[in-house]
Amino acid sequence: MQTAVLDVKKIRIPTSLSERAYETIKESLLKIDWSQEKGENRIDERELSESLGISRTPLREAINRLVTEGFLKVVPRKGVYVVKKSKKEIIEILQVRAALEGMAARLATKYVTDINIQNMRAFFLPFGESSTGGQFIRYSDANIEFHELVLKTSQCGKLIELAGNIFDHIRWIRFMTIVYEDRFPKMQNEHLSIIEALEKRDPDLAEKRMRSHIEGLARYIEEKVHFPT
Repeated sequence: MQTAVLDVKKIRIPTSLSERAYETIKESLLKIDWSQEKGENRIDERELSESLGISRTPLREAINRLVTEGFLKVVPRKGVYVVKKSKKEIIEILQVRAALEGMAARLATKYVTDINIQNMRAFFLPFGESSTGGQFIRYSDANIEFHELVLKTSQCGKLIELAGNIFDHIRWIRFMTIVYEDRFPKMQNEHLSIIEALEKRDPDLAEKRMRSHIEGLARYIEEKVHFPT
């Protein structure tokens, strides 16, 4: 068993300590490449409390919130552990994303502006047509920004609310769902085709292409990606 080491900074603002602890721990979790971590990763509460410079009470409030959101888990008589997503769970997350973002793309055709379209294209301009040149992390971040902009452009508050936690988990597992070299040309073309559908203001086409894009990634992961255990 190994202890998870979180790169956190001491909290200096005395108000809303549990909220600050929650934000700090979550930010640290989202930065770690858990795809390379093997075995269980336990959180040392006392060490984390000292690193943050807060008492155990606000820390436990923050931990409970992260447990509710699915980032941490409490094992009776053992402690707090980082949740590791299985392949099945990641595929399920992508399937839910496909449904939500397909609807978001449909709704976005009503509100998307020429500036939105320009910004969407700009996300992928730094990358060529056939290769990311090994810049997988940068491409993954551009991918997330694109999908979040489509969601925001839908202007559907409830849809944005429902997708919020899912996007946090997508950021968390982005190292596991990252673009593999052999799939890059297809993924790049899919992004551009979604943007074209949005530019045409075609709701049926936009929804179809968005769903197909995300469902394709789910199938790829199911068939070809191995996750460390």
